[in-house]
Amino acid sequence: MSTSQTSIPLTALRSSVRLADRYTLAALDAAADTPLLGLADADRPVLLPATAGHVLVAAGAGGGTTSVLRSLAAQALALGGRVDVIDPSNGAQAWARGLPGVTYLSRIAAIHDHLLLTVAALQDGCANWDGGWSGRRVLVVENTGTIAYGLRQYWMHTRPETQLEEAPGVEALAVLLATGCSFGVQVLAGNPRGDIPGLGHVPTHQVFTTRLLACGGPTPWKRVAPEIWAPPAGSAVPGRMHLVDDDRTTAVRGLYFTDDEARTFARGLPTPRRTA
Repeated sequence: MSTSQTSIPLTALRSSVRLADRYTLAALDAAADTPLLGLADADRPVLLPATAGHVLVAAGAGGGTTSVLRSLAAQALALGGRVDVIDPSNGAQAWARGLPGVTYLSRIAAIHDHLLLTVAALQDGCANWDGGWSGRRVLVVENTGTIAYGLRQYWMHTRPETQLEEAPGVEALAVLLATGCSFGVQVLAGNPRGDIPGLGHVPTHQVFTTRLLACGGPTPWKRVAPEIWAPPAGSAVPGRMHLVDDDRTTAVRGLYFTDDEARTFARGLPTPRRTA
C-alpha cells in the first residue's frame, strides 16, 4: 500500500466559490464536459473524473455535503445525465423536485422499490450507454447511513416473517455500488462516518474512486482513505475539503450553488456563465 503526506495550507483557498464569481466562471468554462468540484490553490479547477466512478462526501453536519451533492447533480443534469435523488429526511435536495430528467424520492417505500427496479434494469441500461453523460444515471444519496436504517426498518415492519439477513433495499444499494459503474450508474453519496452499509468488509476506498473529506483526525481517514498517511489538517470552514483521488490529496474549496441557481443551471437556462 502506498502512502502519501500532504500539508497544503487551506488558507490558500478561496473563501467561497460562487456561481457569479469571475474565477468560478473561468473554471466552469474549463469544465465544459465534466462537472466542476471546486477550486484548489491559485484557482486551479478541480474536475470530477470523466469516468462513472462513485463519489463519497464524508463531512459532518454543516461541512458541505449537501452543497457538493447539489452542485454535482445540477451539473450532471446540464450535461445530459439522468438524476435519481434519494432524499427522505429533511428535503435537503428538494431543489431538484420536478425538474426534467429527475426522479425525486422521499418515501422509504418508493426508495425501496426504485432501488430494486434499478438493479433489475442494469443490463438494459448498459446496452444504451456509451460512457458519456448522455444516458448516464446519477444516484444522489444524501446520507447512506440514514437510508440504510430506513430501508431496514421498512422491511422489518412490512415483511416481519422473512428470514433475510439484509433488507433487499440495502442489498440493492450495495449491488449498485459494487457493479453500477460498469452499467452507467454513478452514485454520489454523503456519509459523515464514511462506512458503506450492505457491503460487509469491502473497504470504502475500493468502492468510491473519488472521495471528499472535510474532517480531521485519524479515524475517518483510516476508514475512508487509508492510503493517505498522515492525514492532512481539517478545516472548520464549510465547503473546504480534501479530495482523495489516485493516491493523492488536493485541498479544494467546493463549488456552491443556491437552490435557485442549481435549478437554473440544471435546466440550461441563462446564468452568469452564459451571459458574462
